[in-house]
Amino acid sequence: MQSNILIVEDEYIVSLDLKSTLEDLGHKVTATVARGEDVVAKAMEYPPDLVLMDIQLADTMRGTEAAEHLKKQMDVPVIFLTAFCDENVLEQAEKSFPHGYLIKPFDRRELEASIRMALSRHKAELRIRQSEQRLQQALSAAKMSHWQLDLITDQLDMGGQIDDYLPWPSPDVSGLAQLKSILAADEHLRLARIFTRKKDFNAVFMSAQSKPQRYIELFGHFQRSGHNQVINGLWRDVTHKQQEELQLRQANTVFKTTSEAILVLDDVGRIQTANPAFSLVTGYSAEEIKGLQPDHFLFANQHSSPVSARLAELSSNHWSGELECKRKDGSVFPTWQHLCKVRSPMTKGAISHYVLMFSDISALRRAEENLATLAFSDHLTGLGNRMKLEKMLKSELVRASRNQSMLAILYLDLDGFKLVNDTLGHHTGDLLLQEVAQRICHLTRAGDVATRVGGDEFVLVVPDIRHPSDCLRIAEKILHIISRDIKLQDNIVNVSASLGIACYPDDATSYEELLKCADLAMFAAKDAGRNRFTFFNPLMAEKTKQRVQIEKDLKAALSNSDELLMYYQPIVAVKDQQLKGFEALIRWIHPTLGFVPPDRFIKIAEQSSLINELGDWVLQQVFKDMAELNRRYGEEMTVSINLSVRQLEDQQLAHKIKGLAAQFNLSMAMIYFEITETALSQHQSILSTLEQLRSLGARISVDDFGTGYSSLSRLRELPIDCLKIDRAFIVSLEKDNNSAEIVRAICALGKALHLSIIAEGVETSVHYQMLKAIGCDKAQGYLFGRPGPLN
Repeated sequence: MQSNILIVEDEYIVSLDLKSTLEDLGHKVTATVARGEDVVAKAMEYPPDLVLMDIQLADTMRGTEAAEHLKKQMDVPVIFLTAFCDENVLEQAEKSFPHGYLIKPFDRRELEASIRMALSRHKAELRIRQSEQRLQQALSAAKMSHWQLDLITDQLDMGGQIDDYLPWPSPDVSGLAQLKSILAADEHLRLARIFTRKKDFNAVFMSAQSKPQRYIELFGHFQRSGHNQVINGLWRDVTHKQQEELQLRQANTVFKTTSEAILVLDDVGRIQTANPAFSLVTGYSAEEIKGLQPDHFLFANQHSSPVSARLAELSSNHWSGELECKRKDGSVFPTWQHLCKVRSPMTKGAISHYVLMFSDISALRRAEENLATLAFSDHLTGLGNRMKLEKMLKSELVRASRNQSMLAILYLDLDGFKLVNDTLGHHTGDLLLQEVAQRICHLTRAGDVATRVGGDEFVLVVPDIRHPSDCLRIAEKILHIISRDIKLQDNIVNVSASLGIACYPDDATSYEELLKCADLAMFAAKDAGRNRFTFFNPLMAEKTKQRVQIEKDLKAALSNSDELLMYYQPIVAVKDQQLKGFEALIRWIHPTLGFVPPDRFIKIAEQSSLINELGDWVLQQVFKDMAELNRRYGEEMTVSINLSVRQLEDQQLAHKIKGLAAQFNLSMAMIYFEITETALSQHQSILSTLEQLRSLGARISVDDFGTGYSSLSRLRELPIDCLKIDRAFIVSLEKDNNSAEIVRAICALGKALHLSIIAEGVETSVHYQMLKAIGCDKAQGYLFGRPGPLN
């Protein structure tokens, strides 16, 4: 076998002889060098397979030193040729790891054998190094490192790079302890048990680092050779793999337990697998649908081929939409579906699968229908509510405009509902509203819509009428059927209704304006006496405008003491016309309208929130004036103050009056509080307020008595002290015997109940004489004095 050999020899004769011998043995001498300084350069120029090098060379560099330089630059085997063999020379030679050492003189066969052995050894070393390099590359590619633990000596050798997050094993402790140091403390016992079994193993352990947690996989192979016991193994970081496996387990759990039906399709849309939820929702098992396409059995409309079409049209990675599906039993149900692509990294992103997911949204659709019903229905009566009215009426207005047709709305408010609600309770009031709603529904035509828009307010929409007069018959029927007796549990009640009618397009063209017109017409019906219907006319809007202006000006007047005044009208004893007291009456001098009658602005105040504010002003002013009244007419003089129902509903009224009495140092025995007969039938809380006022020392007078519906038995039980006969009976005393008999009866009733009787509206001496003959206690009217200011 021919080899290329470099000769390094400073003796020329020896160099020629060595060259001749080598060539004779079949080798090729690439060059001969005499100086150690030239070895590396010559070897680089003519790379040899072997170098024969003398240790003692010309110049300063010895052969052992030249061999070391050559070893750093090139992996070439060196055989030293030398006549010296002392210890120092050998130690120098060992540093370059030579492949042979021949003592001069040497014979031909010895030289040949040394060369062959050196070349064979070098080739073997090359193969080993290449094998080790491949092993290291493989370990590096697999991100693995090796370790070896001698169980007898407890020595640990670790190879490869240890990741930064792992602690370096301390060389001061045993091999097993070093191995444990890279694992979490909870894993030490498990590792010890594995080693005790002395079998090959493969296990995953938590690393010593806990934040973030990492995982290490250990492979171990037990070897026994005589008394030696060694574990050779590999280890690698499998944190990412553990996380992926955890995600796969989680995904598998979700796949099996989710309530959403899932189908996995191959690249052409055939079913590969289905989750349990799919079987539960559709009734199909995973086995009977495997290999089928969803279009063939799943969808209600198979001709549309929804999934196949989506697979072909799917440009993005996913699609979502609502489709109807069909169960195994043939029933159809709505679903929300999601179709997405799955791309394979092995085929450069080509589509490998599709995932079809859907949810049964039948319950959602039912819930939406229920919510729509709740949103547009009145929970008490079952009629539509205000939202239903707005939606439907706006739609009907668009249709009427398109068809050039007419429609009407009837705005209905019950008369007397509050009385039923307060006297018989809210439950009975609710039953009343339900009965009225049913009666209205019985009268509606196909296409008419009845709604409840407030407490006791209803609106009926009547589309497609030819003329406003078409509503007459409907309105008459509604008034008639509502006015019929209504049996509510053990009670028979009777109510009426006030109806306002407005028509499109004669009265208004928008939803808001049309409803407003009908509302104004309804209030006009109430003002006209109730239990009737009224068509809207523009004068109603003007009247409402004036009412709003009065309310606005009255609010301003409450902050301007120059506009509001207190007048006082005398009250005298009938037997001798001696002055007994006064009734306090409020008056308003408007800056532009002049004198505004009380019946005009007090009614407006009662319909708004101003009545309490106005009442507080009156109380404050009267208590302030009573000191002057006492000074002028004596402390026995009484003052009557009118209280509205809204004031009596204020639970703090008695407390306010008590405070005013203390502020002005007045006796409550001087005060009469006048209430209407209607107030006596109001809620129990009003009667409680009256009791509180009487407990303060004040007296209660019923104003306009005879015009209401007071029960005599109830009148006996009420906390009252005085009855004031309504002026309507007094002014007709001369002409109407019935009025005289009524006045006589009221006076007799008052005496029987120990109540004081006052007659209002006494304007003539004839009135006075008749009242005196009847035996009335007190009287007031123009005959004795008109209302006037204190000053």
